[in-house]
Amino acid sequence: MNIAVKKIELIEWLAGIEDKSLLKQVETLKKKSIVEAYEAKMKPMTSQQYSSLLDCAEEDYRNGRTNPQEGLEKESENW
Repeated sequence: MNIAVKKIELIEWLAGIEDKSLLKQVETLKKKSIVEAYEAKMKPMTSQQYSSLLDCAEEDYRNGRTNPQEGLEKESENW
């Protein structure tokens, strides 16, 4: 069975669930898997790497390579 068929089966199964407790469990599993996937992408850094990032950020600031809050707010309207 390919993944597309499995997804459709799960969608159909979810659509038919009436038990609020079971839906809550599925929702909790979904949230947990999203957090785990996000955390798996995160990598700890050494003090030297952190210091290097700070140096780059300070250089960007000194050279005017920044975005004012207003610009970020306007940009985030399109997210």
